[in-house]
This record gives sequence, structure tokens and C-alpha cells, in this order.
Amino acid sequence: MKQVLAITLLGAACTFWSSQPLRGTGFLGPLFVVLASACVAGGALRVARKEVDREDRLFLPGLLLRLGYAADDVLNAVGWESGSVVCIIVLEALHPSRPWHSGVLGVALMCYLLAVHRGESTIAVGFLRGQVRFLGLGLASLALASALATIPSAGTGGLSAGLEAVAALAALAAVALALPL
Repeated sequence: MKQVLAITLLGAACTFWSSQPLRGTGFLGPLFVVLASACVAGGALRVARKEVDREDRLFLPGLLLRLGYAADDVLNAVGWESGSVVCIIVLEALHPSRPWHSGVLGVALMCYLLAVHRGESTIAVGFLRGQVRFLGLGLASLALASALATIPSAGTGGLSAGLEAVAALAALAAVALALPL
């Protein structure tokens, strides 16, 4: 149950963080807040119901039992986390450019998705052993992108060439890490 609480709190925090400030977003801001909240709740409910046997979840006979099974199948079939991440990113995109705000949101979204993955995982220990390099690279790329986005446009000067070299090195590092060993 702690995992469901963590998933819910991280999803709610990401939704709140990306929606601030809500004014100035028109009708799309509140709409995407509601959609993101519904997706976070659906994903948390799916992880919570995963821990209970299917026969124990539903106790109503006949037609209501079949409707309950159908609702349970829909709950398990929908990609709630993908929907919530898309809504949260759209909420963030409705605001003017805020590189560090977006960087913090990226880290929080990564934590949210890791919590969901952990909640759905049947492996108790070491469930991320193979992904540590990619998570580290993702965090480093996120920090680099946030830092570079704060630098004003350099035009065609020397700073621009330096930034392009750093971006090329980051791309090479990503490819090197993705190669099987």
C-alpha cells in the first residue's frame, strides 16, 4: 500500500508542479489538470488492485459481475501512466519557457514512472540493475539541457560551436551506453 501512496503523491506533485501558474492557460489548463489527475488515479487504482486476486475483487452476481470484470479489464488495459505523462508535459508546455522548472519536473516524472514500475514489478531486489546507466545518462542529459536552455542564443560565435561540440559528445555517450556489452 505504500507504493500506491507514493505513486499517487508523485503523480499529484507532478501535476501540481506543471500546472503552476494555472492562470493564463485558458480552458486547456484546467482540462489537462483534470485529465492528468484522472490518469494518475487510474494508474494508482490499477496498481492497488493488482495485489488482490480477481475473484476477491468482485463479489456481485450475474450481470454486475460481468460488468465488474469488464471494468477491471479496462482498468488494466489502459496506459494510465502514459496518459498522465502526456497531460503533464502539455501542461508544462502551456507556460513560457522555464528551463529549471522543466528540469525539476523531468526528474519528478522519472521518479513517478520508477515508482509505478516498482509497484508493478514482481522482482523484490535489484529491479533496476540493468537500467542504472540509462537513468544516470537521462539525468545528466536533463541537467545539461536545462543548463543550456538558460544560456541566451549565442548566434554563430565561438560559444555556439562549443555548445554544438558538447551536444555531439552527449549524443556519442548515449550511443556508447546503449551498445550491448
